[in-house]
Amino acid sequence: MAPSAPQAPSRKALRWEEHKQRTRRQLIESARRLFAERGFDATSAADIAADAGVTERTLFRYFPNKIALVLDEAIALLPEMFETIAGRPPAEPPYEAVCEGVIDFAMRHRDLLLLLVPRSSASLGLPVAGQQSTLINFEDTLAGILRQRYALPDSDQITPAVWARASIGALRTALAVTVHSPPEDDASGTPVADTIRACFAALDAVP
Repeated sequence: MAPSAPQAPSRKALRWEEHKQRTRRQLIESARRLFAERGFDATSAADIAADAGVTERTLFRYFPNKIALVLDEAIALLPEMFETIAGRPPAEPPYEAVCEGVIDFAMRHRDLLLLLVPRSSASLGLPVAGQQSTLINFEDTLAGILRQRYALPDSDQITPAVWARASIGALRTALAVTVHSPPEDDASGTPVADTIRACFAALDAVP
């Protein structure tokens, strides 16, 4: 007997899914606006829920904590960052392309990243397994972009992977330096950009 074809979602199920997506978007929009108006620490999860017109319990069904509202948006922007790296001038070598691409992306989304950077340690509340998965996916995607950008053959499994992991090491170092010694005035983004460039320069430094 042939297996029956899967049934299409019911109208009720589709309406419920649309409702969930609207609620999720509203929570993110409320969080961004309130963080901008009051600051991250002065905005509670209850404030965000009330602004979005839902209960605090509903908020926690969608997000484990309030920083996840920002992190969710940042992860959604990663494809834009990868596109920025891929679109750098062809003559740029790998580390320069990644470095300047990340800086360009960071300057476009400075307000969002300023919320995340001071909380980029374990306080983000991500499970260890989730952090590892996110990092591995990031490495693999970046390696694929570098492979395509520099037309490396599929047989070369080492070069793009090394470039990607070394780049991520430089970025993590820049992040750690920024978290522990934040610049007093970064209105133009220059101090943080200089830190990122210094970390990438260390990849090519000869002792």
